[in-house]
Amino acid sequence: MLTIKSSGEVLEFWVDADAPYGQFWKEFEQKMRGMRNFYKGASSPAHFFGKKFTEMQKKEIRSLLQKEIGLETVSFSDDEDIVRQVQPTPPPEPPELAETAAADEEGAPGDLFFRGTLRSGQRLENEGNIVVVGDVNAGAELVAGGNIVVFGKLRGLAHAGAYGGRADAIIAANSLIPQQVRIGGKIAIIPSGRPVEGPEIVRVQDGKILVDFVG
Repeated sequence: MLTIKSSGEVLEFWVDADAPYGQFWKEFEQKMRGMRNFYKGASSPAHFFGKKFTEMQKKEIRSLLQKEIGLETVSFSDDEDIVRQVQPTPPPEPPELAETAAADEEGAPGDLFFRGTLRSGQRLENEGNIVVVGDVNAGAELVAGGNIVVFGKLRGLAHAGAYGGRADAIIAANSLIPQQVRIGGKIAIIPSGRPVEGPEIVRVQDGKILVDFVG
């Protein structure tokens, strides 16, 4: 229903056009309060795409963003002043349909750092790498075009190399007990009962997902 993207210059909120406002608001409020430490003090403008909001709803959204993370500049896709100025980047296609972007044309995407606990229902998505200093609980999701590194427990879903089906990406965590891991187009379920004795790296070798102990 709600996808948040950060390019370093713009904070983008993609909302399903048909999503009921009440359901959107519940998810939006939860995500903003859960990630307030990461976005606090952000100076990048926020743009909302997809769903159209009433003026009263826009006021409520702006108020929450200002209260939780101190963000002053908030625009919406149907605002006349940004229709001509903002060139949004739509959420990427599924890995099996996406094409690998030319790095020498666009430059390497920026890294996304998050400090704190990512709770169930929360999602971090970035075209580059994602680094989490904290735990990723079951029901939370990490989706990165590059690598994923978690300095804590990884219990949720992690998808590295998501855009373009990159098989050279890795997933690393201090405690690797995820619900599911994906690298490029490969998917694996890591047994929950296995012993975890320290940091591990998930990678693809010979077309198979492997888990290596970091010693």
